Amino acid sequence: MLKLKEPLKEQKKLKFGTYPYTYVRTAVMKSLLFRKEDYHKMLKMDFNEIAKFLQDSHYKKNINELATGYSGADLLELALNRNLAESFKKLIRISPYELGLLIKEYTIRKDIEDIKTILRGKLTNANEKGILGSITAAGTLSYDFLVSLLRKESIEEVLKSNKIIDFVLLKEGLKYLNEKKSLASIENLFDRYYYIHLIMFSGNLPREGDLFRNFLLEEVEILNILTLLRMKRSKVDKNIVKDFIILSGDKAKDSKIMSLASLDNLEEISKALEKTKYKNVIAKGIEEFKKNDSLITLEAELYKYLLKQSVLFMHQHPLSIDTILGYMFAKDAEVRNLKIIVKGKQLGLSEGFIESQLVF
Repeated sequence: MLKLKEPLKEQKKLKFGTYPYTYVRTAVMKSLLFRKEDYHKMLKMDFNEIAKFLQDSHYKKNINELATGYSGADLLELALNRNLAESFKKLIRISPYELGLLIKEYTIRKDIEDIKTILRGKLTNANEKGILGSITAAGTLSYDFLVSLLRKESIEEVLKSNKIIDFVLLKEGLKYLNEKKSLASIENLFDRYYYIHLIMFSGNLPREGDLFRNFLLEEVEILNILTLLRMKRSKVDKNIVKDFIILSGDKAKDSKIMSLASLDNLEEISKALEKTKYKNVIAKGIEEFKKNDSLITLEAELYKYLLKQSVLFMHQHPLSIDTILGYMFAKDAEVRNLKIIVKGKQLGLSEGFIESQLVF
């Protein structure tokens, strides 16, 4: 079992006030997010029109700041990353201590995404400029620190210096990398650390954090389902698959996912999933998966489902911590959508295919 380096269970319960100033500021930031009709407009534009559309939006400042050194898709992607980082850091800045602490814990997921980007880049000997363009620095680690990680001589040196998880916990993953030439185990260890850490942290939240805890449990469940499908597709032994499952501490959910991991093949897992509450969410994705061995649609549909849950945060409890977390998830989805549109237009992909990957 993965051990955390901080005794979170011993922390005192956090207490939250009403914080109307923070919630109102968050509502203003939420009002800037693009709507479904905005995406439909962009889908009908060419690349230059999209660039102009973004330059006339809340991304204007970031695009203008970077325009002297970058152009084209590189400029837009860097501007999107910088805007995301600024948005999350602004939330911390306008939040009282307790709220800021929660936001920082949540944004560690962005640190982990950036570290994964660096690790994948080093494994594939990718161009440094391309890797830097994919780093958001929207978490707790600074852009300069992430650049220093990228410039380490080896993956092992990156892992030793990462600041998120103790290197001793990553040694098994490094062994797996050396044997299989795959980052799967290392990436899974980062994910397991993050979610175990955050679920334990959520236990210190007051009653207002119930929706957030439930959201986390659902997110873990969905990540586990995707892990199962990927590993079963690759015909990984089921005993090894079980080692990649993120245990949430919820006995019912953990028991259900472990029983799925015990099934012998994809056909059995697909049938079992069709009996769950995700039946309608995953129907289209399962069908494509069976036909084309592709998880693209399934991942997009599950991500859309999670976004809808985050929207509930903002609507059900407009003056609580949930509206802030809901905004962060929605903002992250917006940047993801825009990157997909920019890259899709740059590659000349069809409007229909690009739209199928978007999360509204």
